[in-house]
Amino acid sequence: MFCVNYYPFDNKYLQTADELKIKYRPADRTLEEFLEKYQDKSIVIDVRDSFEDLDAKLLKGFSEKYQNIKLIIDFNNKDALEKVQNNKLPFFFADLVSTVDKLHGLMAYHPTDMYICEEFGFFLDKISKILHNNNIKVRVFPNICQSSFPQTKSIKTFFIRPDDIKIYSTFVDVFELISNKDRQETLLKVYKQGEWLGKLKVIIPSFKDELDNRYIFDSFGLIRSKCGKRCMYKPGSCTICDRFLDLADAFKENKIVITKLKKKS
Repeated sequence: MFCVNYYPFDNKYLQTADELKIKYRPADRTLEEFLEKYQDKSIVIDVRDSFEDLDAKLLKGFSEKYQNIKLIIDFNNKDALEKVQNNKLPFFFADLVSTVDKLHGLMAYHPTDMYICEEFGFFLDKISKILHNNNIKVRVFPNICQSSFPQTKSIKTFFIRPDDIKIYSTFVDVFELISNKDRQETLLKVYKQGEWLGKLKVIIPSFKDELDNRYIFDSFGLIRSKCGKRCMYKPGSCTICDRFLDLADAFKENKIVITKLKKKS
């Protein structure tokens, strides 16, 4: 499932998004009209900026009628948390999770989804099993390099190439794409197609290297999706990311492009 920030749109690419994320505006009386129009999509309503004016009873009525909405709140906002819990509204936290303590702490509030990031992105086989067993969906930001340390080499941060979406779909329920309005159409198209022929930093702006995706082996995502960050926990036991970089440099120097094998239908 692909989630995008909602902007009024008509083109066919944004129509293919599975989930729309919108800002809650208490004075806007067109929310029900919007929900009626997009009943075929999951709707995430971000209430963080307007929680004081949150009409919980109204949203509860919409939730019961359309059954495709959920709210997003901050864990530290106890008033908002109390409102959604008292009204039994489906919700999840905007907080990003990369530690075991936070994972289990937030799980206790029974959110519908959870954002997994940074180091946990290399343990998705284990993390997804825990969350799915508790009826919680796994959400990730595929086109952002994620690490708790800003100087981490881009290739060793958590991110997902368009080419690896099918692999990660085993563990991830919602891929939330981050971009401005002008680039959103292109980004959604690329990730939906599952292929990118160019430098990674074009679609992943936080990627600092000049690595061209055409020179990366298909096994890249399969290995990283559940590698458990062995390079750090068992130093010297895994150098696969560096090897991918070395191979990419060799292929580029010799003008060899990785060609995907087409599966027979």
